[in-house]
Amino acid sequence: MNNTLDKYIAINISISVVILFIVYVLQYFFGMAPCDMCINERYPYFIVIILGTVSYGIKSNTKVVEIITNLIFAIIYFIGLIYSVYHVGIERKYWIGSSNCSSKINALDIETLSSQLMEMPIIRCDEPTFLFNFISIAELNSIAMGILLIFSLIVLYKKIWVQKKNY
Repeated sequence: MNNTLDKYIAINISISVVILFIVYVLQYFFGMAPCDMCINERYPYFIVIILGTVSYGIKSNTKVVEIITNLIFAIIYFIGLIYSVYHVGIERKYWIGSSNCSSKINALDIETLSSQLMEMPIIRCDEPTFLFNFISIAELNSIAMGILLIFSLIVLYKKIWVQKKNY
């Protein structure tokens, strides 16, 4: 694999690891419980880490592998951005989300259900968790996904169009 692709993959993996680390610190050390949509917004980062790690195993110097890797990352970030913007729209009351945005309860009897209901807060997707009292975590995720998408598209553009002109 060439050095440019290695750097690109390393940057994507590193950013994904940092973002996941931050959200887990916010969740487990600062008590910011995520809603169902917040948890789903983590999946693109996991996918990028897994695919990026697998891409390191592919030893190919072909331009096709580079373009496919860039394209896959761009598609992942695009889907993540759309989902994040949808979540932000629910938080900001632009549209109504699904009715299953709340805490998971897995009780088999009435006593366990009662204790879980009393102890577990209900996390709703339409009630944002704010950082610094003005920006929600979903909004930050939308910004991160947007930046990563732009980064991927720039790299893809350079691989396809700029290098094509150099031949």
